[in-house]
Amino acid sequence: MSNAELLQRELFESLEPPSPVIPADPVATWPRLRRIGARDSLLTYVRDLWRWRNFIITVPLNDLRAQNQDTVLGQLWHLLNPLLLTGIYYMIFGVILGISRGGVDNYVAFLIIGVIVFNYSRTSMRTGASIIVRNRQLVQNVSFPRAALPLSALIEEAISHTFALGVMFIVVATTGVRPSVTWLLVVPILVVQTLMNLGFAMFVARFTFHFRDTQQFLPYMLRILFYVSGVLIPLDGRFADMPKALTFLRLNPIYVVIDISRDAFMYHRFVPSQWWLAIAWTTVLFIGGFLYFRAAENEYGLV
Repeated sequence: MSNAELLQRELFESLEPPSPVIPADPVATWPRLRRIGARDSLLTYVRDLWRWRNFIITVPLNDLRAQNQDTVLGQLWHLLNPLLLTGIYYMIFGVILGISRGGVDNYVAFLIIGVIVFNYSRTSMRTGASIIVRNRQLVQNVSFPRAALPLSALIEEAISHTFALGVMFIVVATTGVRPSVTWLLVVPILVVQTLMNLGFAMFVARFTFHFRDTQQFLPYMLRILFYVSGVLIPLDGRFADMPKALTFLRLNPIYVVIDISRDAFMYHRFVPSQWWLAIAWTTVLFIGGFLYFRAAENEYGLV
Protein backbone atom coordinates (compact mmCIF):
# COMPACT_ATOMS: atom_id res chain seq x y z
CA MET A 1 0.00 0.00 0.00
CA SER A 2 1.39 3.41 -1.01
CA ASN A 3 1.90 6.31 1.37
CA ALA A 4 -0.95 8.20 -0.29
CA GLU A 5 -3.33 5.28 0.22
CA LEU A 6 -2.34 4.99 3.85
CA LEU A 7 -2.95 8.67 4.43
CA GLN A 8 -6.30 8.45 2.69
CA ARG A 9 -7.32 5.53 4.87
CA GLU A 10 -6.33 7.43 8.01
CA LEU A 11 -8.49 10.35 6.93
CA PHE A 12 -11.55 8.16 6.41
CA GLU A 13 -11.05 6.32 9.69
CA SER A 14 -10.85 9.61 11.54
CA LEU A 15 -14.28 10.71 10.33
CA GLU A 16 -17.07 10.19 12.85
CA PRO A 17 -20.50 9.04 11.60
CA PRO A 18 -23.16 11.77 11.61
CA SER A 19 -25.45 11.91 14.61
CA PRO A 20 -29.02 10.78 13.89
CA VAL A 21 -30.34 13.38 16.32
CA ILE A 22 -30.48 17.01 15.23
CA PRO A 23 -28.75 19.04 17.94
CA ALA A 24 -30.37 22.08 19.48
CA ASP A 25 -27.48 24.21 18.33
CA PRO A 26 -26.18 22.93 14.97
CA VAL A 27 -23.45 25.57 14.86
CA ALA A 28 -21.89 24.13 18.01
CA THR A 29 -21.34 20.79 16.22
CA TRP A 30 -19.50 22.25 13.22
CA PRO A 31 -15.87 21.10 12.83
CA ARG A 32 -13.37 23.44 14.40
CA LEU A 33 -12.32 26.00 11.83
CA ARG A 34 -8.75 27.20 11.71
CA ARG A 35 -7.43 30.34 10.15
CA ILE A 36 -5.10 29.66 7.22
CA GLY A 37 -1.53 29.90 8.39
CA ALA A 38 -2.43 29.50 12.06
CA ARG A 39 -0.64 26.84 14.09
CA ASP A 40 -2.14 24.53 16.66
CA SER A 41 -0.76 24.45 20.17
CA LEU A 42 2.13 22.09 20.87
CA LEU A 43 -0.15 19.76 22.85
CA THR A 44 -2.68 19.60 19.99
CA TYR A 45 0.12 18.91 17.54
CA VAL A 46 1.42 16.02 19.64
CA ARG A 47 -2.12 14.64 19.88
CA ASP A 48 -2.41 14.79 16.10
CA LEU A 49 0.83 12.84 15.79
CA TRP A 50 -0.57 10.18 18.10
CA ARG A 51 -3.72 10.06 15.97
CA TRP A 52 -1.55 9.28 12.95
CA ARG A 53 0.41 6.57 14.78
CA ASN A 54 -0.89 3.81 12.49
CA PHE A 55 0.48 5.62 9.46
CA ILE A 56 3.79 6.35 11.21
CA ILE A 57 4.28 2.68 12.05
CA THR A 58 2.77 1.00 8.98
CA VAL A 59 4.74 2.90 6.33
CA PRO A 60 8.23 1.86 7.51
CA LEU A 61 7.13 -1.76 7.98
CA ASN A 62 5.80 -1.84 4.41
CA ASP A 63 8.96 -0.22 3.10
CA LEU A 64 11.16 -2.74 4.90
CA ARG A 65 9.17 -5.65 3.48
CA ALA A 66 9.44 -4.15 0.01
CA GLN A 67 13.20 -3.69 0.21
CA ASN A 68 15.28 -6.30 -1.62
CA GLN A 69 12.19 -8.40 -2.40
CA ASP A 70 13.31 -8.77 -6.01
CA THR A 71 16.82 -9.93 -5.08
CA VAL A 72 18.04 -13.50 -4.63
CA LEU A 73 19.14 -13.04 -1.01
CA GLY A 74 16.12 -10.92 -0.11
CA GLN A 75 16.00 -9.73 3.49
CA LEU A 76 19.42 -11.21 4.21
CA TRP A 77 20.84 -7.97 2.83
CA HIS A 78 19.83 -6.31 6.11
CA LEU A 79 22.52 -8.48 7.70
CA LEU A 80 25.03 -8.49 4.85
CA ASN A 81 25.14 -4.71 4.31
CA PRO A 82 26.72 -3.79 7.68
CA LEU A 83 29.08 -6.77 7.46
CA LEU A 84 30.27 -5.82 3.97
CA LEU A 85 30.55 -2.15 4.94
CA THR A 86 32.81 -2.96 7.88
CA GLY A 87 34.84 -5.40 5.78
CA ILE A 88 35.50 -2.75 3.15
CA TYR A 89 36.65 -0.20 5.72
CA TYR A 90 38.90 -2.78 7.36
CA MET A 91 40.49 -3.82 4.05
CA ILE A 92 41.10 -0.23 2.93
CA PHE A 93 42.20 1.42 6.15
CA GLY A 94 43.40 -1.53 8.22
CA VAL A 95 45.14 -3.65 5.58
CA ILE A 96 45.86 -1.71 2.36
CA LEU A 97 46.65 1.69 3.87
CA GLY A 98 47.81 0.23 7.17
CA ILE A 99 46.77 3.20 9.28
CA SER A 100 47.98 3.41 12.86
CA ARG A 101 45.54 1.74 15.24
CA GLY A 102 46.40 4.10 18.07
CA GLY A 103 47.20 1.31 20.50
CA VAL A 104 43.92 -0.56 19.94
CA ASP A 105 44.49 -4.30 20.28
CA ASN A 106 41.12 -5.53 19.07
CA TYR A 107 40.88 -3.31 16.01
CA VAL A 108 38.13 -5.34 14.30
CA ALA A 109 35.73 -4.88 17.23
CA PHE A 110 36.79 -1.23 17.57
CA LEU A 111 36.10 -0.61 13.89
CA ILE A 112 32.77 -2.41 13.53
CA ILE A 113 31.27 -0.66 16.56
CA GLY A 114 32.34 2.73 15.19
CA VAL A 115 31.10 1.99 11.68
CA ILE A 116 27.71 0.59 12.75
CA VAL A 117 26.96 3.40 15.21
CA PHE A 118 28.09 6.15 12.83
CA ASN A 119 26.23 4.66 9.88
CA TYR A 120 22.95 4.85 11.81
CA SER A 121 23.34 8.61 12.25
CA ARG A 122 24.58 9.06 8.69
CA THR A 123 21.62 7.30 7.07
CA SER A 124 19.20 9.13 9.37
CA MET A 125 20.51 12.52 8.28
CA ARG A 126 20.53 11.56 4.61
CA THR A 127 16.94 10.32 4.89
CA GLY A 128 15.90 13.54 6.63
CA ALA A 129 17.43 15.61 3.86
CA SER A 130 15.06 14.14 1.27
CA ILE A 131 11.96 13.43 3.34
CA ILE A 132 9.95 16.55 2.44
CA VAL A 133 10.89 16.73 -1.24
CA ARG A 134 10.42 12.98 -1.73
CA ASN A 135 6.89 13.18 -0.31
CA ARG A 136 5.90 16.44 -1.96
CA GLN A 137 2.59 15.06 -3.30
CA LEU A 138 1.45 14.01 0.17
CA VAL A 139 2.52 17.30 1.70
CA GLN A 140 0.76 19.33 -0.98
CA ASN A 141 -2.52 17.43 -1.02
CA VAL A 142 -3.13 16.03 2.46
CA SER A 143 -3.36 17.87 5.77
CA PHE A 144 -1.47 15.98 8.47
CA PRO A 145 1.28 16.74 11.00
CA ARG A 146 4.42 16.91 8.89
CA ALA A 147 6.57 15.54 11.72
CA ALA A 148 4.96 12.18 10.93
CA LEU A 149 7.28 11.90 7.93
CA PRO A 150 10.65 12.06 9.73
CA LEU A 151 9.19 10.00 12.58
CA SER A 152 8.17 7.27 10.15
CA ALA A 153 11.53 7.39 8.40
CA LEU A 154 13.43 7.09 11.69
CA ILE A 155 11.41 4.04 12.69
CA GLU A 156 12.51 2.37 9.48
CA GLU A 157 16.14 3.33 10.10
CA ALA A 158 15.92 2.09 13.71
CA ILE A 159 14.60 -1.30 12.63
CA SER A 160 17.37 -1.64 10.04
CA HIS A 161 19.89 -0.62 12.70
CA THR A 162 18.79 -3.46 14.98
CA PHE A 163 19.79 -5.96 12.27
CA ALA A 164 23.18 -4.24 12.07
CA LEU A 165 23.54 -4.43 15.85
CA GLY A 166 22.99 -8.18 15.70
CA VAL A 167 25.80 -8.52 13.16
CA MET A 168 27.99 -6.26 15.30
CA PHE A 169 27.57 -8.41 18.41
CA ILE A 170 28.37 -11.58 16.48
CA VAL A 171 31.57 -10.08 15.02
CA VAL A 172 32.64 -8.60 18.37
CA ALA A 173 32.12 -11.97 20.05
CA THR A 174 34.20 -13.78 17.40
CA THR A 175 37.14 -11.42 18.08
CA GLY A 176 37.42 -12.74 21.63
CA VAL A 177 35.28 -10.26 23.53
CA ARG A 178 33.11 -12.17 25.95
CA PRO A 179 29.46 -11.16 26.38
CA SER A 180 28.87 -9.13 29.51
CA VAL A 181 26.02 -7.58 31.43
CA THR A 182 27.09 -4.22 29.95
CA TRP A 183 25.85 -5.49 26.59
CA LEU A 184 22.35 -4.87 27.96
CA LEU A 185 23.14 -1.16 27.63
CA VAL A 186 22.39 -1.61 23.95
CA VAL A 187 18.75 -0.77 24.71
CA PRO A 188 19.31 2.67 26.32
CA ILE A 189 22.04 3.41 23.76
CA LEU A 190 19.57 2.64 20.97
CA VAL A 191 16.95 4.92 22.54
CA VAL A 192 19.44 7.76 23.07
CA GLN A 193 20.82 7.58 19.54
CA THR A 194 17.40 7.21 17.92
CA LEU A 195 16.09 10.37 19.60
CA MET A 196 19.33 12.14 18.74
CA ASN A 197 19.06 11.04 15.10
CA LEU A 198 15.45 12.18 14.98
CA GLY A 199 16.58 15.63 16.02
CA PHE A 200 19.31 15.55 13.36
CA ALA A 201 16.81 14.44 10.71
CA MET A 202 14.33 17.20 11.56
CA PHE A 203 17.03 19.86 11.49
CA VAL A 204 18.29 18.64 8.12
CA ALA A 205 14.76 18.19 6.73
CA ARG A 206 13.79 21.81 7.25
CA PHE A 207 17.20 23.16 6.26
CA THR A 208 17.06 21.19 3.00
CA PHE A 209 13.54 22.44 2.37
CA HIS A 210 14.80 26.03 2.41
CA PHE A 211 18.19 25.31 0.77
CA ARG A 212 17.94 22.47 -1.74
CA ASP A 213 21.71 22.50 -2.29
CA THR A 214 22.02 20.84 1.11
CA GLN A 215 21.49 17.46 -0.55
CA GLN A 216 24.58 18.11 -2.66
CA PHE A 217 27.04 19.11 0.06
CA LEU A 218 25.65 16.92 2.87
CA PRO A 219 27.65 13.82 1.78
CA TYR A 220 30.87 15.83 2.07
CA MET A 221 29.92 17.11 5.51
CA LEU A 222 29.12 13.56 6.61
CA ARG A 223 32.48 12.36 5.31
CA ILE A 224 34.26 14.99 7.41
CA LEU A 225 32.13 14.03 10.40
CA PHE A 226 33.13 10.41 9.82
CA TYR A 227 36.83 11.18 10.16
CA VAL A 228 36.51 13.42 13.23
CA SER A 229 34.22 11.05 15.15
CA GLY A 230 36.87 8.50 16.02
CA VAL A 231 35.45 5.78 13.79
CA LEU A 232 38.81 4.61 12.44
CA ILE A 233 41.23 5.47 15.24
CA PRO A 234 40.91 6.68 18.84
CA LEU A 235 41.00 10.45 19.08
CA ASP A 236 43.03 10.32 22.28
CA GLY A 237 46.03 8.94 20.43
CA ARG A 238 45.75 11.09 17.31
CA PHE A 239 45.31 14.42 19.12
CA ALA A 240 47.28 13.72 22.30
CA ASP A 241 49.52 16.75 21.65
CA MET A 242 46.54 19.02 20.83
CA PRO A 243 44.47 19.07 24.06
CA LYS A 244 42.14 21.90 22.98
CA ALA A 245 41.31 20.23 19.67
CA LEU A 246 40.82 16.92 21.48
CA THR A 247 38.42 18.47 23.98
CA PHE A 248 36.42 20.04 21.15
CA LEU A 249 36.24 16.81 19.14
CA ARG A 250 35.20 14.79 22.19
CA LEU A 251 32.11 17.01 22.48
CA ASN A 252 30.88 15.75 19.11
CA PRO A 253 27.54 14.03 19.91
CA ILE A 254 28.16 11.15 17.49
CA TYR A 255 31.59 10.57 19.00
CA VAL A 256 29.97 10.45 22.45
CA VAL A 257 27.54 7.72 21.35
CA ILE A 258 30.36 5.75 19.71
CA ASP A 259 32.43 6.11 22.88
CA ILE A 260 29.75 4.83 25.26
CA SER A 261 29.05 1.98 22.82
CA ARG A 262 32.69 0.87 22.79
CA ASP A 263 32.84 1.19 26.56
CA ALA A 264 29.82 -1.09 26.93
CA PHE A 265 30.50 -3.65 24.19
CA MET A 266 34.32 -3.85 24.15
CA TYR A 267 35.60 -2.77 27.55
CA HIS A 268 32.61 -3.76 29.74
CA ARG A 269 32.48 -0.44 31.54
CA PHE A 270 30.02 2.35 32.25
CA VAL A 271 31.28 5.95 32.39
CA PRO A 272 28.58 8.21 33.95
CA SER A 273 30.08 11.48 32.65
CA GLN A 274 29.88 10.29 29.04
CA TRP A 275 26.33 9.07 29.54
CA TRP A 276 25.23 12.40 30.98
CA LEU A 277 26.83 14.15 28.01
CA ALA A 278 25.01 11.81 25.59
CA ILE A 279 21.68 12.42 27.34
CA ALA A 280 22.27 16.19 27.30
CA TRP A 281 23.02 16.14 23.56
CA THR A 282 19.97 13.98 22.90
CA THR A 283 17.68 16.32 24.82
CA VAL A 284 18.98 19.43 23.06
CA LEU A 285 18.94 17.92 19.57
CA PHE A 286 15.57 16.18 19.87
CA ILE A 287 13.68 19.14 21.36
CA GLY A 288 15.52 21.70 19.23
CA GLY A 289 15.05 19.70 16.04
CA PHE A 290 11.36 19.13 16.70
CA LEU A 291 10.65 22.81 17.41
CA TYR A 292 12.77 23.95 14.46
CA PHE A 293 10.99 21.56 12.10
CA ARG A 294 7.52 22.42 13.40
CA ALA A 295 8.12 26.17 13.05
CA ALA A 296 7.87 25.78 9.25
CA GLU A 297 4.87 23.43 9.38
CA ASN A 298 2.71 25.66 7.16
CA GLU A 299 5.46 26.20 4.59
CA TYR A 300 6.10 22.59 3.60
CA GLY A 301 2.99 22.50 1.41
CA LEU A 302 4.74 25.00 -0.88
CA VAL A 303 7.47 22.52 -1.73
